[in-house]
Amino acid sequence: MNQDFSTIIERFGIGKRGSLAVVHQGTGYFACTPQAPYDGSLSTADQTRQLLAKAEARLAEIGSAREGLLFCAIMLADMGDYAAMNEVWDEWVAGIAPPARACFEARLASPDLKVEMIMVCAVKPA
Repeated sequence: MNQDFSTIIERFGIGKRGSLAVVHQGTGYFACTPQAPYDGSLSTADQTRQLLAKAEARLAEIGSAREGLLFCAIMLADMGDYAAMNEVWDEWVAGIAPPARACFEARLASPDLKVEMIMVCAVKPA
């Protein structure tokens, strides 16, 4: 039984393995990494800055903003970089009510990748 969800799910940047973002019933979901190709010579702080710039653009593309963030899961290749990532994060969420979040260490898809985030946000009605 093939159901048609195209009227209730909006997908952005549909690729072979996944979409860049998905919106359903006013909630947006996406994962974000630093600029590709990943530059392993950059610090975790610099990769976090790249990632958050991409996240901000993606939020705008799907009809949201930093203020609309509900939850963020942060994955670090090395928890030793937690303070450096937090410094950049704290600047990015300054002046807004920050989302709920979790941070953990994980083996990421590339040895040059130091940080990745999964974000859930509220999306304004069209």
